[in-house]
Amino acid sequence: MSQPDSPDSEHVTGRSLPAGLSTPSTGQRATETIEEVATVLRDLFTRVPETVTRAVDRAITVRETTVLVRLSERASEAIETLVSAGLFASRAEAASFLIDAGCQAQAPLFDKIEGKLSEIEKLRTEIRDSLSADLSSHRKES
Repeated sequence: MSQPDSPDSEHVTGRSLPAGLSTPSTGQRATETIEEVATVLRDLFTRVPETVTRAVDRAITVRETTVLVRLSERASEAIETLVSAGLFASRAEAASFLIDAGCQAQAPLFDKIEGKLSEIEKLRTEIRDSLSADLSSHRKES
C-alpha cells in the first residue's frame, strides 16, 4: 500500500480537522523547524560575544584581596555617584576603581616610599650579616 506524497489531515492525525484547515505538509514543517533553528543560532551568536566579553571583564577585574573599610561621607557619596550613574555595577567595583586611581595619582609618593623601604632592607641585611659573623665568633669562644 503506497502512502500519499502529501498527507492530508486525517492520515497524519487520525482525526478530521474542521473544514478549511489542514496540517502543514512535511516540507512546510521542515522549513519552519529550520527557520526556528536558524533563529536560535542567530540569537546565540549575537549573545556569545557579549557573554565572552562579560566573562573576560570579570576575569580581569577579579580582586585578590578583600578589605573592610570605613569611608568618609565624601568617599561614600562619590562611590554612590559612580554606581548611580551606571558606571559600575557595585559599590565594591567603584571603590576599587577609586583606590586604583588614588594609587596612580600618588605614584611619586609610592616610588619614594619604596626607595626608602629598599634602603631599610639593605641596612637590615648589613646588620644581620655583620652580627652573624660577630655572634658566630662569640659562640666559638664560649
